[in-house]
Amino acid sequence: MGTKKLNMASIEAGMWLHMDCVNPIGIKFEHDGIVSAVTEGYSSAADIKVIHYAGSEPHGKRLISETTLEEFLAVGSSARVVNARCRFSPLEVVKRARSQLGRADYNVLGRNCQHFGSWCYEGAAFSREVFKYGVIGTSFGLVVSIVGIIAIGMARASW
Repeated sequence: MGTKKLNMASIEAGMWLHMDCVNPIGIKFEHDGIVSAVTEGYSSAADIKVIHYAGSEPHGKRLISETTLEEFLAVGSSARVVNARCRFSPLEVVKRARSQLGRADYNVLGRNCQHFGSWCYEGAAFSREVFKYGVIGTSFGLVVSIVGIIAIGMARASW
């Protein structure tokens, strides 16, 4: 999966967005979402909608929500467009993303925002972030990788 810098002038519904982030205590993570709507003649990120794991419900769980691109971008820095082979038309990618709205079963190893993006775009739930940090990490990373691989198999079967 490669990425290219997001060009606001050419953003379209069905694009898979990716960005690098750092949480308040300094831990790096990645965040992904699917562009779901672009207002004709848009003038700002507030006119563009993105579906992604966002916020939390009252019990503290992340859920798949539709927010503005402005809200999506507030989490990280310099969004990029994922350059992966898409198995579906842009309309079908958006339909797949919308079909998951309200889902509140976020799991960093088996059902995270990259799993969501790859499922919408490629048809299979996979997180390169889980694999990458698991493979190059410490012994803990190896355990995370093994658990992640098991979770990936379970996620692919259940999406």
